[in-house]
Amino acid sequence: MSSHVTSTHVTSDHILPNEELTTLVASARSEDHRKLANHYAAHASDHETDARDHEALAKQYEKTSPQLAGEARHYAAHSMEAAEALRSLANIHKQLAN
Repeated sequence: MSSHVTSTHVTSDHILPNEELTTLVASARSEDHRKLANHYAAHASDHETDARDHEALAKQYEKTSPQLAGEARHYAAHSMEAAEALRSLANIHKQLAN
């Protein structure tokens, strides 16, 4: 997994409303790219957390329902894939901000 954007200060508070996201993408100045990098990094962190949570749930489901365990792992894998794509977007915006 690529994780070049590793700011410990990026939180869910950095997730932008769609209207602001659209405006920043349209203007795309250096400061806009920094905000967009933080936005995508925050989304990636959320997806990574979701993936870890569902992997843990899958372990619990193994005890009662192999089908649910499989679906939880499937969801976790897709969440991690989304996180990787979001990290890539964040890294590109970080580079463009410099």
